[in-house]
Amino acid sequence: MKTTTVLFDLDGTLTDSGPGIMNSVKYALEKVGEPIPDVDELRKFIGPPLKGQFMEHCGIDEEKAAEMVTLYREYFTVTGIFENSVYDGVEEMLKTLKQAGIKIAMATSKPEKFAKIIADHFGLAQYFDVIGGGMYG
Repeated sequence: MKTTTVLFDLDGTLTDSGPGIMNSVKYALEKVGEPIPDVDELRKFIGPPLKGQFMEHCGIDEEKAAEMVTLYREYFTVTGIFENSVYDGVEEMLKTLKQAGIKIAMATSKPEKFAKIIADHFGLAQYFDVIGGGMYG
């Protein structure tokens, strides 16, 4: 059976988004006067949906967690989104797959709007047939 389509995640698979995510979390926590946890605790925010992570880490309800996500995005949309780097070999791999006629898709829990901005910024969008992400909010 020939492979016709390959699906990738964004964070931690194509890019090292850790610095931008962790700096955005620190920004949100600082804005509300919460203590800043150590790096190991901050890493837990990479990957899972933010609202749930804020609820768990801060012991807050869903409404307050939604406010924390808004604060997170104040930093992320301007600075944190670009505190990110493409892993070595990713662009070459995507280029090779594309030249082989394989359809390439990205699926991420990150809002689709941000996934597309990141892919464009790093010159990766050209390789993807589909970039899909979570809903904003």
